[in-house]
Amino acid sequence: MLFGFFKKDYIVRRFGEETIVNGVSGAPHEDFVVAMENVQPLSSDELQALPEGERTVRHIKAIGSTAFTTADEETGKPGDWLYYQGRWYECKSCQLWDHTILSHYESEFTEVPPGPTATKPEVEVSG
Repeated sequence: MLFGFFKKDYIVRRFGEETIVNGVSGAPHEDFVVAMENVQPLSSDELQALPEGERTVRHIKAIGSTAFTTADEETGKPGDWLYYQGRWYECKSCQLWDHTILSHYESEFTEVPPGPTATKPEVEVSG
């Protein structure tokens, strides 16, 4: 378990299976609070490792005990969204680091562009 003093609670939006109603596609979602995550922007070295076109998009990483769902290109199901500093970010990768007693997940997120599903969260973080 990582040290708790660097962590906060955040809101996550998890999507269900995509459906098509009257020719319009959509996926139901649920907003909930995840406890004790360390969320921060990618470092300059991490940004430098990204492909050229990806560097202009905001990226963050989360470190903690939550196994986030990643985007699935085959089914079209979006990954979990994390609400950070007034913006939604979609989970692109989530890896378990379990080689030490400080076992944790490290996840990478990319900013979601504004749109009809990028509405404000339906829950609030208390505290």
